[in-house]
Amino acid sequence: MTISDVERQCLRVEGTEFRIETRGSGSDCFVLVPGIGMSPRYFVPLARELAATATVHALHLPGFGAAERPVQAVPIRETGRLAAQALRQLHVGRFIVVGHSMGCLIGVEMALADPAAVRSLVLLGPSINSRERTIRIQRRRLIQDTLREPPTVAWTAAGDYLRCGRRWYYANAAQMIGNRLEERLPLVRVPIVLVRGEHDPLAPRSWLAELAAVGRAAVVAEVPGEAHAVMYRSPVAVARHCLELAARS
Repeated sequence: MTISDVERQCLRVEGTEFRIETRGSGSDCFVLVPGIGMSPRYFVPLARELAATATVHALHLPGFGAAERPVQAVPIRETGRLAAQALRQLHVGRFIVVGHSMGCLIGVEMALADPAAVRSLVLLGPSINSRERTIRIQRRRLIQDTLREPPTVAWTAAGDYLRCGRRWYYANAAQMIGNRLEERLPLVRVPIVLVRGEHDPLAPRSWLAELAAVGRAAVVAEVPGEAHAVMYRSPVAVARHCLELAARS
């Protein structure tokens, strides 16, 4: 399988649908988990970079992207458990989770649900800053971030948000707001890299420092000049952190 080839599969776990896009065929395996409302489209630059030497699986989470919408929003912990089970169905083996924003919360739950499968975690712009845990503030931060992102990221996000719909977005936002990453991260026993863009208003330095202080073997990295979707415009820098983590885990 080449970098440009994409294999698409649809898996159903306990009645919940996941769509998975696969690139590459290397021995290291990465699983990309998008943020709220998003499809894996904004992960494509990073997926291609990693697929040069590794196998990369990108998830469409329930109700987002091409995945079917469940009757009601699936709690974060349950989403993580079901996602880990879907990857077991796919016979992925051991893998490194690369989560973005809300995808970080789900990645942590995947590691807790199936610790034998998850080698390590790369958490990009993890949500939600413990000092700003309201939808109103998060909406304001998202607007601030949009002004700093490349236009292609803004258009991709707008298209994905329209597809998932306002009601579904806010139903999942409530699940995200209710999650306490600072309480769940200490339970994870694999190496963790916390990555933020220098200008990310949703994941400030103080928040990543708080998470690093409670996480086991957690380190912090920052990509200069980037905002929240750090992996889109700087896939080489983010891939380097992913591959370095793979080398030591």
